[in-house]
Amino acid sequence: MVYSKCLIIYDGTGLRRDLMASRKKANICHTFKNVNIVERVIRKILYRFNIKHSFFYGDWKNKINDFSTIIIYAQRNKDVISYVCSHKKNEQRVIVWYWNPVWRCVKPDEIRNLGCELWSFDPVDCMNYDMKFNTTYYFRDLKLPNSQSKLYDVFFCGLNKGRKQMLGKISDEFSKNNLTSLFYIVDDELPVPKRLPYLSYDKYLEKLSSSVAVLDVLQEEQEGMTLRVMESIYFGKKLITTQTSIINEDFYNPDNIFVIGKDSWDEIVAFMKRPIKKVPEQILEKYDFATWLSRFDENR
Repeated sequence: MVYSKCLIIYDGTGLRRDLMASRKKANICHTFKNVNIVERVIRKILYRFNIKHSFFYGDWKNKINDFSTIIIYAQRNKDVISYVCSHKKNEQRVIVWYWNPVWRCVKPDEIRNLGCELWSFDPVDCMNYDMKFNTTYYFRDLKLPNSQSKLYDVFFCGLNKGRKQMLGKISDEFSKNNLTSLFYIVDDELPVPKRLPYLSYDKYLEKLSSSVAVLDVLQEEQEGMTLRVMESIYFGKKLITTQTSIINEDFYNPDNIFVIGKDSWDEIVAFMKRPIKKVPEQILEKYDFATWLSRFDENR
């Protein structure tokens, strides 16, 4: 793939967009342009009544035809996908990338005939919805801040996403085994004024740097690997995860990864004390962002 001819349209926090842009491998654009308060209210009203208006799209809408490949991160609605597909040239590729489970995004059958390719990080979703698979990715040149001491044995940060009960049970197990833990949960079931504020990724990495292990708890009906898994292998952190299928991955090592539901909680302390094993260089290369981009060409 010629990276300069690839456009990525992404809607969400600045995390992945900023990191991708820092690699200068592709052109990264936010789905929507920055708007003032009045325009933001108007946009919300229009979308509430399902009234489409490209006025709010980012500058990418004026240069769609400058790129040979356009990657759109799947959202709950299909408006942007429809817009891009209706304005592209026949020879241009449009890839819709499901970076969340299908149930959190637009249904594949609603966009399948628009002239786009459907790809996902989740192998089960790929099988169930006839999509192509690509891995989760990360950035091998990203470094953790230096930490003089380990403040926590285990760190978790994320939205509730229906996981509060499971997180509570896991926290109890840590306490029983005298493991210190930090759970930073942004509870999306609470009104916004009562939620914890979102952590910037820089702040997140500071807390991760002060932890021995990172906790990974999958959402309902998810099998694809999360960013937590990538952080563990790139930063040399222990991983505690609910993803039982991770034992089939090429980087799995029982000294590095504790699988909830497979491994016994009686072994958690011994697991935490074992030295972590270094992940092979070829594995780090495989999950790097640049390699992830190239797989869209290799597996087309």
